[in-house]
Amino acid sequence: MPFRNFATITIAVAGLAVAGSASADRQGQTVSRYTYADVVDVKPLIRTVEVEIPVRECFEQPQREAPRRERSIGRTIAGGIIGGLIGSQIGDGSGRDVATVAGTLIGAASAGERERRQPQPARYCETRYEYETRERVEGFRVTYEYRGETFVTRTRTDPGDRIRVKVSVAPLVD
Repeated sequence: MPFRNFATITIAVAGLAVAGSASADRQGQTVSRYTYADVVDVKPLIRTVEVEIPVRECFEQPQREAPRRERSIGRTIAGGIIGGLIGSQIGDGSGRDVATVAGTLIGAASAGERERRQPQPARYCETRYEYETRERVEGFRVTYEYRGETFVTRTRTDPGDRIRVKVSVAPLVD
């Protein structure tokens, strides 16, 4: 069984007149037309590939804490100063003094209370990759017959029962 690539068939005719459409005005020229050939076999051309698949993983990690005593004293003092400044802006005379003292106590107490709360864990996410082997159809190996001869070509899609071919006729010149 002879194999020829591509869906083009060239038929050389020596010393014969070209039929019908190739009258005297086409003498010595190649005449081409399209027709169909019968498909005898179609085999998918399969390639195995490795595919990278991203997988996102998230986890929680407790935050690191500084020594509690150092943080507690610093924050309590800062909270007291800020509270005192805010309290000193309220009222007149002895009322202002009371508001300053109250602001200092409230600021220090709220900073200390915040210190007693547990820190929230931090959420971290990362992407890792998994690999899968998959098969992909890259095209089709098509065997077809035209006028009693067998030919083979490669196509991107399955042609079905028939494949379009180009037939060319040209005289052989000595």
